[in-house]
Amino acid sequence: MKKKMTAMARPFSLPDIQDDAFVFPFFFEGKPVSGISCMLSAHGAGNMDVQETGRRNAFLQKIGVDPAQTFACSQTHSQNVAVIGVAGGERSVEILYDADGLASGAGWGAANVYLSVTVADCLPVYMFDMETGAFSVVHSGWKGTGIVLNALSALKSMNAEAHPETVCAVLGPCICGECYQVDEERRRVFEARFGGEARGSSAEYPLGGVVKGDCLDLKAANAALLANVGVRNIAYCENCTFTDERLGSFRREGKNFTKMMAVIGRGCHVHSL
Repeated sequence: MKKKMTAMARPFSLPDIQDDAFVFPFFFEGKPVSGISCMLSAHGAGNMDVQETGRRNAFLQKIGVDPAQTFACSQTHSQNVAVIGVAGGERSVEILYDADGLASGAGWGAANVYLSVTVADCLPVYMFDMETGAFSVVHSGWKGTGIVLNALSALKSMNAEAHPETVCAVLGPCICGECYQVDEERRRVFEARFGGEARGSSAEYPLGGVVKGDCLDLKAANAALLANVGVRNIAYCENCTFTDERLGSFRREGKNFTKMMAVIGRGCHVHSL
């Protein structure tokens, strides 16, 4: 019987802010991946709501990304992932509604495409398939936990030969499992859906349990979902949006909170950590 490979969960901290952004790499078999990067706007860049077109475009240009080649989605806390396939050419920034994730891939105009979602305390998850060149970014809050599996399905839909073992994933900064306090009912539902009893005794939990005391751990839940379908290379950010004031946070800032833009695209500069 073939021995099951366990996931490699690699922690990292956010680098210094450059051009109002954090840029961090994917990791595959312990090494940073070149040619594609994960990017996230800093709190100082301002609110990146999809309706803030001027601010978003200025930020994208500042980090060397063409706004006319950038797709976005308006978060609805769903598990919906839209597949982007374009032939190139001039276009305006396109906002896709009723989706919380985007995916694109080799042969689908991916060399000219950037994908984006907005997040605050929710978790941005970036994925890149080393074999096929397909990539994705999703917004995963507690309601949308599980969207990473739909994103993997979207990557596979673009290439039937895709396998989870060749995918690397980065779990960006979100509110951490020590700060995300929720009521008992939400904890019970989350544990029932994603905890050990739901997955079975043989399930992998690379970052520990999904409920920690009176808190939910979004990164732990997503790491477990990815690991248990065969994704072996998972990097996770240790910064917490609630405690790190360089990041936007609904729980820290209140009603007028700062949405950050998570961006992924081919040909981007990569910073080694």
